[in-house]
Amino acid sequence: METAGQIVSWIYQYFDNFGFLLLAGVGLILIYSMMGVINMAHGELMMIGAYVAVSAFHAGAPVLVAIVLAGLGAGLAGVIIEQLVIRHFYNQLLSSLVVTWGISLIISQGTLLLLGPSVMNMPTPLGSFSVGPFAFGVYRLVMFAAALVLIGGVWAIFRWTRLGERAQATMENPAMARALGIDTRRVYMLTFGLGAALGGIAGAMFAMTATISPFFGQNYTPMAFITVVVGGGASPILGLAYAGLYLAGVQTITSNVFNEYVGYVSVMAAAFLALLVMPSGISDFLERRRTRATQR
Repeated sequence: METAGQIVSWIYQYFDNFGFLLLAGVGLILIYSMMGVINMAHGELMMIGAYVAVSAFHAGAPVLVAIVLAGLGAGLAGVIIEQLVIRHFYNQLLSSLVVTWGISLIISQGTLLLLGPSVMNMPTPLGSFSVGPFAFGVYRLVMFAAALVLIGGVWAIFRWTRLGERAQATMENPAMARALGIDTRRVYMLTFGLGAALGGIAGAMFAMTATISPFFGQNYTPMAFITVVVGGGASPILGLAYAGLYLAGVQTITSNVFNEYVGYVSVMAAAFLALLVMPSGISDFLERRRTRATQR
């Protein structure tokens, strides 16, 4: 029974790590791949979602309602940021990095001034189950399922809706999209707002597993960026999934063989090795191989 528990533990940790990377990166990948904007304020949008969720929960809202409100709050914040600042820095990677880093400092320090350094939290729901001597939280599996739902939902939006068609056209050739009558500014605004909303939802879900403070988002931004960059931009959603599968596997194995800190460092090393072999990311590498195969 102990052996069965260890096997389940490894599988459970893999799903947990995979879900974490997907949730952290799903909002960021939209903004990075479509707009050419490195959004260093992504973690702060997650922090806004976390604060909205915990405030709504303690005001009496059910957990699902609190998560939806977190997405709406972060999405609104994202739209405001896009309208005031981001729209001037599309496809300017270095400029957008500096500007959004400044925005992240303003948001985190502003939150510290307004709310103070006090720590808030939400209880982790749904309890746990046991296999042999090992206990596992049900909510972690729910987070994994929610990550898959969000990824599937974003894919469906870009595959089947008018917004998705216009967003893809804008991403591939903004000048041609404008010539065809597409309001690219509106598409960018909605896409940035959607990415921010997804970040807010992720922040709300992470809020049930961690304490919330003005610097809450800094715990998630590095891993989100690593996953997005390793995934590449040729097929953003699939790239994020590929990167998550790869990095979660590395983290799970090294964390169990060594310790959690080594597992975290190993993700950085694995990302470095992947980018040495595939400088543009996994999805770009696979797309080039597919193109070469069809040309033969």
